Parts: sequence; structure tokens; C-alpha cells
Amino acid sequence: MAAVASLDPHIRGIIDDAAADGIPFRAKSAHFHTTWARTFSSLPELFIQPQSQQEVEKAVKLARRCRRRITTVGHAHSPSDLTCTSNWLVNLDGFKKVLSVDKETGLVVMQAGIRLWQLTEELNKHGLSFPVLGSVNEQSIAGVISTGTRGSTLKYGLLSEAISSLKIVLANGETVSCSPDENPDLFRGATLSLGALGIITEVSFRAVPAFSLHWQQTIQADYKMLDAWKQDNKLWTQSDFVRVWWLPYTRRAVVWKADIVTKEDLESGKEKNRDPPVGYYDGALGYHIYHNLLYLSRYIPRILPWVEWFVFGMQYGFNDGYTSSAVQPMDKALWMNCLYSQFVNEWAIPLHRGPEALMRLGSWLNKLKPGDPDYVDHGIPFSAEGLYVHSPVEVRVCDATVHTSAEQRNRPFLDSTVKDGPTLNLNATMYRPYDLDPPGLKRWMQGFEWLMRDLGGKPHWAKNFNVKNEEFAEWYGDDMVQWRRVRDEVDPDGLFVGPWHRQFVLDPKSAPLKFEEFEKTRHDAGRGVTVYGTRLEIEDADADVKA
Repeated sequence: MAAVASLDPHIRGIIDDAAADGIPFRAKSAHFHTTWARTFSSLPELFIQPQSQQEVEKAVKLARRCRRRITTVGHAHSPSDLTCTSNWLVNLDGFKKVLSVDKETGLVVMQAGIRLWQLTEELNKHGLSFPVLGSVNEQSIAGVISTGTRGSTLKYGLLSEAISSLKIVLANGETVSCSPDENPDLFRGATLSLGALGIITEVSFRAVPAFSLHWQQTIQADYKMLDAWKQDNKLWTQSDFVRVWWLPYTRRAVVWKADIVTKEDLESGKEKNRDPPVGYYDGALGYHIYHNLLYLSRYIPRILPWVEWFVFGMQYGFNDGYTSSAVQPMDKALWMNCLYSQFVNEWAIPLHRGPEALMRLGSWLNKLKPGDPDYVDHGIPFSAEGLYVHSPVEVRVCDATVHTSAEQRNRPFLDSTVKDGPTLNLNATMYRPYDLDPPGLKRWMQGFEWLMRDLGGKPHWAKNFNVKNEEFAEWYGDDMVQWRRVRDEVDPDGLFVGPWHRQFVLDPKSAPLKFEEFEKTRHDAGRGVTVYGTRLEIEDADADVKA
């Protein structure tokens, strides 16, 4: 047990004694944890990588005996401090097998640590696919479920809609199954758990026959995109998948749309897979030019409108109407390169409020005055003088009402999408060139979030946001009450609760929990923020905590 030799002798003794059961405890100390974007970091006491169901259960039971909070992490793609801990950090990268595949029904059972790119490779071997994916392929399936990941199509809502059942290890170390028919409240809590209910270990979901996407993207004046939107959502209903990248300074938009190409279409020769044309600027050259221009803009922010014109002109064309296209497997077509370290603030608002949102943002960011043809009264109570932001603003859609509802007992309690219609997901990204924070970040987020609130929005749980606990309680109402109830039932001592949960989702009037971790301090470390949490004393652990 040299990997844990530096631990407190009492904790080391508990771990050593537990070795008699023959179940491995794959843990090491001195692990440095950081988010993918390197925005936040922490120094967990132990980093644990179980490879079996029994090992996960053992880790939870040991955590109880050692009075240590457990946090679960995959790729840490969330740019927030949600996964930061000074206690025990569990990573399921070694728990990634596909357990069974039923090609007739499409039912696939897998261990929850599998990454999306790994799962996609396995599904392809069986001629199957996800029905929908987001823009990132490094997430684990457990992370996708726990944070409410979504794609960009009006045919689906969250990716977790395809989940038919799951298994979760609760705070007592026992594994429980749940589905819309078995433990439905636990299922509705666990399918957007924020890591606060337990450790998801096994997932069953319904795959669909593998398909490709015939996509094309066109750069155009944003008023054309908005006009199509206002025509009964024609912008979003014209194809199976649609997403938009809006360029606020040049008042242009890249409209990406894709239609399903079936396996039969490919085999018959009606369509064939082909990648898009690639120019000299599309690789490392463009990547480094944009990165260094963003770095320069930290010192000369006013160049950002020109940067938008140049970078996206080089990438998508300087003339409106330029179009490129391809036919690619669904996963390859949808996934994107996220480029650089970044802060991401994404909100869900009613789809019909979208044109208003972009017009008001454009009027504010461009400091338009009455008389300008694009002027609207934005109402944002923050000055945009001297403020310049990064492009593009990503615009995506989903509709959780197609497949989920409270009545069907499959809508997550904390689903941020609209309950009674389609949802617009608006994403404001600010890059951190060479891991350095951009100027204007605070004011951009203030103005953006003010407008999102004004339009009836809610933030994406996995992103960066500044929202009060009381606001979440008001917005989610009884759904938040029910989520808290389920959480308290399965983890009454707070084994999975940390500072992020206390700040945003726990009842602020509730007493501190026995194993809850609290933030002790944070400070700048290199080019990010390191968070330090509390650790409980354990001298009397065996006296009041049962494994």
C-alpha cells in the first residue's frame, strides 16, 4: 500500500484492514486534479480508480469509515469547480466495458465510466449509434447523465432520454437499480444528479441503427437566419439537426444543418461518406493564429471585431453564401474541436424568445443607437462601453417534451430545458488564451445572464454561472423540492455533498451534514484557481460510523 503511505495513520490502518476481503482498492495520493479547461484545480487526499462493481462499493464503504466525502469525475469537462475536492476523488476510467448488446431491440448495457468516443466505437461494431450527441466526445456516460448534456435537434431533449435504467451505488455502499418503473423518483433524481446522490456504475440505454449525416454549412447575414427563425421556426425544422454560430460584430451567422443518411442509403450507393474539403488554414496554422490573436486581444480588446471578421472569414468564407458540405458518420459530423481553455456560460430559454435574445445582445454589444437599422431596446442595465467579447455565440435547440415528462416518470427533476415546448440553448464562450483570463469577462457574463433571466432562462448545470440558491429554488419549484427529498433519503449524511452543492442546490436552511465538505480557501495557482476543502477528523470514526 505504498501509494497511500503518506496518509494519516488511522486512515491507513482502516484501508490496510480492509485488504483482507481480497477486493482491490486502487488508490494513490499526491494526485493533482484540474478541469479540462484548467480553470479550477484541487488536491484530493486520494485518487481512486475502481475497475469493478465491488471495488466501487468498497470505496464508498471505506469513505464512510474514514469520514471522507466522495466526488466522482470523468474527463472534468465542466469548467466550474463542481469536481474539486480535498477528500476522495473517484474516477471510473477503468470501469468502461460494454456488458451486452441486443441488436434486435437496440438495448445496450455498459459500465458508466466509458467515454463517449469509446462507446461510439463499440456501437459501430454492432451497426448501432446514439440517437443524438453533443459537441464533445471525451465525456463519460455517467458525466453526460449527471450534468444534463444535450445535442441540437428538435427531435430530442437531453442525451439521458435514451437511458432506460441505471445502477447507482448509494452512500451505504449498496447498489440500487432504478428506472421509470422501478424506484422512479430515484431515477428522476439520478438522471441529473450533479454527483450528489451516489456513483452511477451501470447504464442501459436504447441505441438506434447507425446512420450518417449529410450536412452543409452556409455563412450568411444574420437577418436571413433570423427571418427563417421567425417563420414558424423554419430555421430549426428544415433538417434533422441544425445549429448556428452567431457572429455579433460582423452580424453574420454560420448555419449548419444535417439530414439523416441511413445505412441502406450508403449500401445502395445513393449516398457515400465523404469528408469536407480542408484548406491550408484549417489545421495547425489556423489554430495558432487564432490563439495568438486572442492573446493579443487581452491587451488590445478593441481588435476583437476585426479578429471575428478575419478568423471566421478564413474559416467559413468572407462572402455571404459560401457553403461547404460533407457526409459523415453521425458522431464525426457532430463533434467539434473546443480549441482552447475557456469559460462557458450556457442558458436554456424558450425557443420563440431566440430572435429577441440575439437582437438585444447584438444591439448591446455593438452599442447601437436609435436610428440604426439593427437597433432594438436591449434593456440590459450594464454598459458595453469598452467591452469586447469572443465569437461565436453558439445557438442550439432541443425539445425534451417529445420523449420525456413528469407523467412518464422519466424527466429529470433538475432538467433545465423548457417543460412545455422546444428549448433554445445559447452559449457564450470566453477563451483563456494560454490559460489567461480575458478582460471584460465579468461584465459580459453580467449582461448575458441578466438578459437570459429576463427571457425566462435557466443555466446549464455543467457550465460557469452566477446564480443564487434562492433563484434555483424559485425556478425549479417543486422539482427542486423533490430532488432534495430524494437526495436526503439516499445520502442523509452528505457523503457526496460538497461546497458547490451547498452553494447552489441544497436547502440553505438545512444543517451541515456529517460528511459534507466545505470550502476552506481558494487562491490563484499558476493560471487557474486551486480550491481547498475541509477534511474531518477521524479518531472516533469507528464509534459513530458503520460501514
